[in-house]
Formats: sequence, structure tokens, C-alpha cells
Amino acid sequence: MHKTRFATNTARPQEVDVACGLKGTYVLAMECKVTNDETNSVKRINDVLKKATAWKAHWGSFVETAALLQGVIAAKDVARLIDADVHVFWSHDLPAFEKWLSKRV
Repeated sequence: MHKTRFATNTARPQEVDVACGLKGTYVLAMECKVTNDETNSVKRINDVLKKATAWKAHWGSFVETAALLQGVIAAKDVARLIDADVHVFWSHDLPAFEKWLSKRV
């Protein structure tokens, strides 16, 4: 599914760019973000982290979160995603995402 609402413990569900069923009862919730400079990337990454935190609080280990990124993003922002257990993929390297996904579907 793409662009759908994903339930959370908050008053309002968070929209997800891509939701994909994985093996078992797991779901991948993926955000797609494009930015042209490191300053703007902070806002995009904050949005991913906010949603990932809400989804994990509601669904626990049944959800895996990911970000598909394109553009100029500060290394420290990528590190923030990784530290929050968000899988990071790049639009210019979709075979890496395909390989990761093929092990989980």
C-alpha cells in the first residue's frame, strides 16, 4: 500500500508513504524523503523519527521502519535514523533495498 494511515497510540494515525507486509505478521512502514540541502534534511529526518517512534510505540516489534532517501542529507541525520533502528535506503541504490526486502517477504 502507499500513502495510507497507520494506527498509533496518539490521537491521530500517522500517514505512511509505503506499507508492505513482511514474513509472519510483520509490517514495513517506509517513509520516502527528498531534500536538496543538509539544513532542510533536518526537518525531513525529524518527520521520519516522529512517525517511527509513534509506530513502534503502538505496534512494538511487529513493525519495521525504514526511510528511502534522495538528495543531500547530513551524515549526522542518517546516523540519527540508524540509532533509532530505522533502516536507511537510498533511491540511487534500489538493489540494496530489493535485496533486504527479498529476505523478508
